[in-house]
Formats: sequence, structure tokens, C-alpha cells
Amino acid sequence: MRFLSLAILSLIVGSLALPAQAQLRTVPYVDVASYAGSWYQIARNPLIFEGNCICSRQVLSGRSDGRIDVYNSCNDPMSGELREIRGIATNDDLATNARFTVDFGLPHTGQYWIIGLADDYRYAVVSDPSKLSLYILSKTPMLSEADYQEAVALAAEQMDISRLRLTQQQGCMYP
Repeated sequence: MRFLSLAILSLIVGSLALPAQAQLRTVPYVDVASYAGSWYQIARNPLIFEGNCICSRQVLSGRSDGRIDVYNSCNDPMSGELREIRGIATNDDLATNARFTVDFGLPHTGQYWIIGLADDYRYAVVSDPSKLSLYILSKTPMLSEADYQEAVALAAEQMDISRLRLTQQQGCMYP
């Protein structure tokens, strides 16, 4: 299973990397029920393990035990082949609901920290404590330029955004 898109390998890499000089700040509070659902990857920091996925999407669903089911999918840009992986996220900060540990059944778990969030949950900015990963996510496959710039500015307040690359979301058929 080579696919580890949309925060999968970055979460693992983030768990293994040395901490950055200043700790990443998460948002003050996330309503988990509002955050759940489909998130489309608008942009990301490329990570060597992820490849060049297009049509990247993450679906988050609450579980009766308080954890969150995570389903990540994308398509190979050349073959169109669907790549997918499932995991379980555990809330690491019940006061804010902004820090999660995600287990995809791999040797290492990863971190999923929400560092930016629109008031109405139309976009989110996600990283990990090492600041290696960066994802701009949207509840819709397209994000307005103003919202995108706002999300990027939130990320830039805490980390280097020079590697941020747009993710193709046009002409996609999601599973």
C-alpha cells in the first residue's frame, strides 16, 4: 500500500522529526461534529512519501467511542488509480479538540494539528508539531482566492510556506 496522502506520511514524519524551535499553536477550539465530514485538499507541502496525488480528499466520521474514523483517498495523476487508506484518530486535547494522534496501522502514529480554521468551518489549516507537513483543506473541492489567501496567511504566521503547492481538484470523481 503505497498511498499515504493528505497528512498520512507527513503525520508519521512529523512524529519522527525533531521539534521545531517554537511550538506550533493550534486553534482555541474545534467543534468536532462541525469539523467531521469531507475535506478536500486545496494545497500541501510536498513530502517525498506522498507522490503527486490529485483529487485528494479526507473523510472524517465520529465513532461511538469518541475517536474519529479517517478515510484518505486520492488518484494517481498518470493512471487515475485510486489510492486510499483508513485510520483512527484519537483526540489528544479535549479542551480544544485541535490535536489528534492518527493510527493508520503503520509502525508509527502521526500527529494532526489544526492550526487555522474558518469560523464556519469552510476551510482548515493542518500541520504537525515538527511543521514539516502543511495542508490547506476545504469543505468543497474549490476554495475562493480570498479564503485561500486567508488560510495561507494563518499558516505563514507560524511556519515556512515556501513549499506549499496547489492540489488539482478539477475533473475529479471521488469514491
